[in-house]
Amino acid sequence: MLLNINRMACLLVLTGVITHAYAHEDENRDDEREYELKLYALNDSGVSGKAEIKLVNGNEIRVSIKARGLEAGRPHPQHIHGFNAPLKDSACPDLSNDINGDGIVTINEGAAVFGPIIVPLVPFDLADVNGDLRYRASFTINPDSLLPLEKRTIVLHGMTVNGQYIPSLPIACGQIRLDD
Repeated sequence: MLLNINRMACLLVLTGVITHAYAHEDENRDDEREYELKLYALNDSGVSGKAEIKLVNGNEIRVSIKARGLEAGRPHPQHIHGFNAPLKDSACPDLSNDINGDGIVTINEGAAVFGPIIVPLVPFDLADVNGDLRYRASFTINPDSLLPLEKRTIVLHGMTVNGQYIPSLPIACGQIRLDD
Protein backbone atom coordinates (compact mmCIF):
# COMPACT_ATOMS: atom_id res chain seq x y z
CA MET A 1 0.00 0.00 0.00
CA LEU A 2 2.88 2.38 0.79
CA LEU A 3 4.33 1.62 -2.63
CA ASN A 4 1.03 2.59 -4.29
CA ILE A 5 0.91 5.88 -2.35
CA ASN A 6 4.48 6.70 -3.47
CA ARG A 7 3.57 5.89 -7.09
CA MET A 8 0.52 8.08 -6.86
CA ALA A 9 2.53 10.94 -5.35
CA CYS A 10 5.11 10.63 -8.15
CA LEU A 11 2.39 10.63 -10.79
CA LEU A 12 0.81 13.75 -9.27
CA VAL A 13 4.16 15.54 -9.18
CA LEU A 14 4.95 14.45 -12.73
CA THR A 15 1.50 15.53 -13.91
CA GLY A 16 2.06 18.92 -12.30
CA VAL A 17 5.43 19.30 -14.04
CA ILE A 18 3.98 18.35 -17.41
CA THR A 19 1.02 20.69 -16.91
CA HIS A 20 3.40 23.49 -15.94
CA ALA A 21 5.56 22.79 -19.02
CA TYR A 22 2.54 23.00 -21.34
CA ALA A 23 1.31 26.16 -19.64
CA HIS A 24 4.79 27.69 -20.02
CA GLU A 25 4.84 26.64 -23.70
CA ASP A 26 1.46 28.34 -24.24
CA GLU A 27 2.81 31.51 -22.63
CA ASN A 28 5.71 31.46 -25.09
CA ARG A 29 3.34 31.07 -28.01
CA ASP A 30 1.90 34.49 -27.20
CA ASP A 31 5.35 35.91 -28.02
CA GLU A 32 5.56 34.01 -31.32
CA ARG A 33 3.68 34.57 -34.55
CA GLU A 34 4.09 32.50 -37.67
CA TYR A 35 3.80 33.81 -41.22
CA GLU A 36 4.00 32.10 -44.57
CA LEU A 37 3.98 32.97 -48.21
CA LYS A 38 4.10 31.39 -51.63
CA LEU A 39 6.74 32.67 -53.99
CA TYR A 40 5.51 33.30 -57.53
CA ALA A 41 7.65 33.72 -60.63
CA LEU A 42 8.46 37.18 -61.96
CA ASN A 43 9.91 37.96 -65.38
CA ASP A 44 9.09 34.47 -66.71
CA SER A 45 11.81 33.07 -64.45
CA GLY A 46 9.96 29.83 -63.69
CA VAL A 47 10.95 30.20 -60.03
CA SER A 48 8.52 29.04 -57.36
CA GLY A 49 8.69 28.24 -53.70
CA LYS A 50 7.56 29.12 -50.23
CA ALA A 51 8.84 30.95 -47.20
CA GLU A 52 8.04 30.84 -43.52
CA ILE A 53 8.78 33.51 -40.96
CA LYS A 54 8.51 33.20 -37.22
CA LEU A 55 8.44 36.41 -35.18
CA VAL A 56 9.79 35.75 -31.68
CA ASN A 57 9.59 38.16 -28.73
CA GLY A 58 8.74 41.03 -31.08
CA ASN A 59 12.35 41.61 -32.12
CA GLU A 60 13.64 38.41 -33.74
CA ILE A 61 12.64 36.80 -37.00
CA ARG A 62 13.50 33.29 -38.14
CA VAL A 63 13.28 32.96 -41.91
CA SER A 64 13.13 29.78 -43.95
CA ILE A 65 12.93 29.80 -47.77
CA LYS A 66 12.65 26.88 -50.18
CA ALA A 67 12.71 27.80 -53.87
CA ARG A 68 13.24 25.93 -57.13
CA GLY A 69 13.84 26.88 -60.73
CA LEU A 70 16.74 29.26 -60.00
CA GLU A 71 19.96 29.42 -61.99
CA ALA A 72 22.33 26.79 -60.63
CA GLY A 73 25.55 27.99 -59.07
CA ARG A 74 24.48 31.64 -59.02
CA PRO A 75 23.92 33.89 -56.01
CA HIS A 76 20.29 34.82 -55.54
CA PRO A 77 19.88 37.82 -53.26
CA GLN A 78 16.67 37.79 -51.25
CA HIS A 79 15.16 40.53 -49.15
CA ILE A 80 12.13 41.58 -47.17
CA HIS A 81 10.78 44.68 -48.91
CA GLY A 82 8.20 47.25 -47.87
CA PHE A 83 7.21 50.85 -47.32
CA ASN A 84 7.53 52.70 -44.02
CA ALA A 85 6.73 56.36 -44.65
CA PRO A 86 3.86 56.26 -45.22
CA LEU A 87 3.21 52.71 -44.10
CA LYS A 88 1.37 50.92 -46.90
CA ASP A 89 1.06 47.43 -48.31
CA SER A 90 3.95 46.03 -50.28
CA ALA A 91 2.86 43.98 -53.31
CA CYS A 92 4.34 41.88 -56.10
CA PRO A 93 4.73 43.52 -59.51
CA ASP A 94 3.39 42.27 -62.81
CA LEU A 95 3.96 43.30 -66.43
CA SER A 96 1.82 46.41 -65.94
CA ASN A 97 4.78 47.70 -63.88
CA ASP A 98 7.10 47.38 -66.90
CA ILE A 99 7.33 51.13 -67.56
CA ASN A 100 9.69 51.00 -70.54
CA GLY A 101 7.80 48.14 -72.23
CA ASP A 102 10.81 45.85 -72.68
CA GLY A 103 8.98 42.84 -71.20
CA ILE A 104 11.05 42.83 -68.01
CA VAL A 105 10.18 44.34 -64.63
CA THR A 106 13.51 45.71 -63.37
CA ILE A 107 14.42 46.34 -59.74
CA ASN A 108 13.56 50.04 -60.15
CA GLU A 109 10.19 49.28 -61.76
CA GLY A 110 9.36 46.64 -59.14
CA ALA A 111 10.44 48.79 -56.19
CA ALA A 112 7.55 51.13 -56.94
CA VAL A 113 5.26 48.25 -55.92
CA PHE A 114 7.24 46.22 -53.35
CA GLY A 115 9.24 49.08 -51.82
CA PRO A 116 12.84 49.38 -50.70
CA ILE A 117 14.82 46.70 -48.89
CA ILE A 118 14.02 46.54 -45.19
CA VAL A 119 15.92 43.35 -44.29
CA PRO A 120 18.56 41.78 -46.55
CA LEU A 121 18.32 38.03 -46.00
CA VAL A 122 22.04 37.34 -45.91
CA PRO A 123 24.14 35.45 -46.67
CA PHE A 124 23.00 35.17 -50.27
CA ASP A 125 23.39 31.46 -50.97
CA LEU A 126 24.08 29.88 -54.33
CA ALA A 127 21.40 27.73 -55.92
CA ASP A 128 22.48 24.07 -56.03
CA VAL A 129 23.11 22.10 -59.25
CA ASN A 130 19.37 21.47 -59.59
CA GLY A 131 18.50 25.17 -59.23
CA ASP A 132 17.11 24.68 -55.72
CA LEU A 133 17.69 27.08 -52.86
CA ARG A 134 17.30 26.24 -49.18
CA TYR A 135 17.79 29.15 -46.83
CA ARG A 136 17.46 29.48 -43.07
CA ALA A 137 18.61 32.34 -40.82
CA SER A 138 17.64 34.38 -37.76
CA PHE A 139 17.81 38.15 -37.39
CA THR A 140 17.34 40.65 -34.61
CA ILE A 141 15.11 43.38 -36.02
CA ASN A 142 13.88 46.84 -35.20
CA PRO A 143 10.12 46.27 -34.81
CA ASP A 144 9.37 49.89 -35.73
CA SER A 145 10.89 49.47 -39.20
CA LEU A 146 9.66 45.94 -40.03
CA LEU A 147 6.29 45.42 -38.38
CA PRO A 148 3.58 44.68 -39.28
CA LEU A 149 4.93 41.84 -41.41
CA GLU A 150 1.59 41.51 -43.22
CA LYS A 151 2.49 44.68 -45.11
CA ARG A 152 5.75 43.23 -46.47
CA THR A 153 6.94 41.02 -49.32
CA ILE A 154 9.90 38.74 -49.88
CA VAL A 155 11.62 39.12 -53.25
CA LEU A 156 14.25 36.81 -54.74
CA HIS A 157 16.60 38.22 -57.35
CA GLY A 158 19.05 37.12 -60.03
CA MET A 159 18.59 35.93 -63.62
CA THR A 160 20.41 35.89 -66.94
CA VAL A 161 18.93 38.13 -69.64
CA ASN A 162 20.48 38.33 -73.12
CA GLY A 163 23.55 36.42 -71.92
CA GLN A 164 24.19 38.66 -68.90
CA TYR A 165 23.52 37.64 -65.30
CA ILE A 166 21.70 40.46 -63.49
CA PRO A 167 21.83 39.79 -59.72
CA SER A 168 19.29 42.53 -58.90
CA LEU A 169 16.57 41.40 -61.33
CA PRO A 170 13.42 40.29 -59.44
CA ILE A 171 12.64 36.64 -60.19
CA ALA A 172 10.12 35.63 -57.50
CA CYS A 173 7.91 37.44 -55.03
CA GLY A 174 5.38 36.67 -52.32
CA GLN A 175 3.31 38.70 -49.89
CA ILE A 176 3.79 37.81 -46.23
CA ARG A 177 0.62 36.55 -44.57
CA LEU A 178 -0.18 35.43 -41.03
CA ASP A 179 -0.32 31.63 -40.85
CA ASP A 180 -3.77 30.71 -39.56
